[in-house]
Amino acid sequence: MDPFVRALLALPVLDPAEERWLARRMRTGDRAARDTLITSGLRAVALRALMLGLRGEDLRDAVQSGTVGLIRAVDRFDPDQGARLATYAWRWIGAEMSRPARTETSLDDAGEPRVEECPTLDHDLLAGLSDIGGEVLRRRFGLGSEHAVPLPRRVVGEQLGLTVSQVRTIEGKAMRQLREGLAKVVDRAPLQGGADPP
Repeated sequence: MDPFVRALLALPVLDPAEERWLARRMRTGDRAARDTLITSGLRAVALRALMLGLRGEDLRDAVQSGTVGLIRAVDRFDPDQGARLATYAWRWIGAEMSRPARTETSLDDAGEPRVEECPTLDHDLLAGLSDIGGEVLRRRFGLGSEHAVPLPRRVVGEQLGLTVSQVRTIEGKAMRQLREGLAKVVDRAPLQGGADPP
């Protein structure tokens, strides 16, 4: 098994009271509480990816996509609705893992083609990338605005004045940087100090 995925599966599970306490702290703007919830949720991301029967690079790509869904779920999680974070985030994680790599279109009420909307990416996720790396990922995966759509490498290359090979290389490097960033989140120490959860 991939060592990174193994590390995610080994993450400790928050007990329900601690999870509710952290979620309430996050809703008041506590970024450390948010980071802890995201870190604890990475175990569910790894489980969902493994259930797809993926291996190697496909498994790591699914974990990365699922992490985007997890972050969106954490930001919308309401602990007072009674569900655990992993349960609430499960569909968000799965939706990102199954998001098609090509543009999907349908017809709007007027019969005009309408591009499927893509939710806005949490900007923290791409913050550490080079300008070109971030731009390639935004265009490749349809990130960054409500109306952005995933584009093939050929189209990204045409838009940015790059060859398909250059786009592939930049994309691969940026994805490795994201993996390393996620690994650092996994290694981050649990929330220390402060009041204990009720």
